[in-house]
Amino acid sequence: MIKKIISILVITLLFTVNVFANDISGEISINNNTVKISLKNIPENIHALELVLTDKNANTNINFSPNSIYSYNYKKESVENGATKISIIIDNINSVAYSDVIYIGTLTFSSKPDIDSKAEIELVDLQQNLTGTHTNINLSINNNNENSSSSSNNNSGSSSSSSNNNTTTETTTQTTTKKETTTKTTTKKETTTQTTTTQTTNNSNNSNVNIDKMYPVVKESNFSDTKEHWANEPIKFLADRGIISGMNEESFEPNKNITRAEFITLLAKMDNININKYKTESFKDVASNAWYNPFVDWAVKTGISSGISEEKFSPESPISREQMAVMIQRFCDYKGFNLYQTKQKIDFKDENNISNYAKDSISRVQQAGIINGRPDGSFAPKNNATRAEAAQMLYVMLKIQ
Repeated sequence: MIKKIISILVITLLFTVNVFANDISGEISINNNTVKISLKNIPENIHALELVLTDKNANTNINFSPNSIYSYNYKKESVENGATKISIIIDNINSVAYSDVIYIGTLTFSSKPDIDSKAEIELVDLQQNLTGTHTNINLSINNNNENSSSSSNNNSGSSSSSSNNNTTTETTTQTTTKKETTTKTTTKKETTTQTTTTQTTNNSNNSNVNIDKMYPVVKESNFSDTKEHWANEPIKFLADRGIISGMNEESFEPNKNITRAEFITLLAKMDNININKYKTESFKDVASNAWYNPFVDWAVKTGISSGISEEKFSPESPISREQMAVMIQRFCDYKGFNLYQTKQKIDFKDENNISNYAKDSISRVQQAGIINGRPDGSFAPKNNATRAEAAQMLYVMLKIQ
C-alpha cells in the first residue's frame, strides 16, 4: 500500500531531466482510428513511466484503453501549435517491464491520427530515491489493416454453413486491396490450451476484469450433439452465459463453419452492446433490417473488423482462421483483456501463407496461449474456422483473464 501511495505521488511530480539509454524504442500500430502502443527495452526496475505522443492531425476526442496489468493509468490531451499532445502515464506496484516488449494499451481517435515518429518518455525508479529520467525516443509507425476473404452460403443468427473455394479482396480506407484465397477444410481439433496462465507476479491478477461478474450464467444449455465433442466444455461455458447459441435447444452443430457476421456477433455480445445504438448503411451487402446490421456497425466503429471493400462487408462468408485471430487480438486490446506472453513463439511451418496484416495478431494470440495451431505444426490461416473452434478460442481468451 505504501509503495502504491508513493507511486501515485511520483506521477504528479516533475521528472528530473537526464539523458537515458537510447535503446528504448516504441512501436505504434495504426488501424483506421485505432492506435496500439508497445515499448521495447524498458529497464526492469522502472515502476512508472509517462509517454508523450503527438498527433499532427490534432484530434481532441480520444479514448485510452490501457493494458489491464497496470494498476494506475490515465491519459490527458492538450493542443499545441496545431497538434495534439497525448500523455499516457502508467504505474505498477511491481516493475513495469516484465518482458522485452511491453504492450501499453490502445488509443481510439475520432478520426485517423497522424502520429509523429518522435516521442518523449519519462521513467521513475522507486528504488533509487524516486529519481526520474527523461529521453526522446523513436517510434516505428506501422499502418495495418484487416484483410479478409471467403464467401459462402449461411443461415442466420448463430448458425453457419459449409464453404466454397472463393477469392475475395478485403480493403480498408488506408491501403490498396490485397488478394487472398480461402480453402475448404475438414474439421480438425484446435490444439489450444485451456490451462490458466503460468506467469507469476506480474501476471497474477487482472483486477480490471472479473469474468464471472462480467458474464454470469443465465441458463443451462444441453446440446445433444456436443456431449462427446472435444469442444463440449467451451461450448457449454459460452452458451450458459448467453454468448453463443445453438441451432436450436438441442443442436449446436459444432463442426459447421462460422461466418464473419456470426463471429462478430459473439464479440459484440461479449461487449454487452445496445443494438438500438448501432446501425450501418455503409455496405451494400448489409441490409438495414439484417439481424447482423448493428453488430457489423459496432465492429467497424470499434476497429475490430472491416469490409472486403468500401461497399461490401461480406457478412455471410465463413471467417478464416487468421481473420479470427486478428479480431480476437483487437477485441482484447479494445476491452483491456490480457494477452500476456506466456508461451514460446511457434514458427508455423506454413508461416509464408499467413497474410502480413495478420502475423503480429497471430503471434500475440498464440503466445498468450489462446491458440497453438494444428497438430501437424501448421496454422492453416486461410482455412475456415468452425463453430467449435470459435467457442474454444473465446473460452480460452476468457479463462486466461
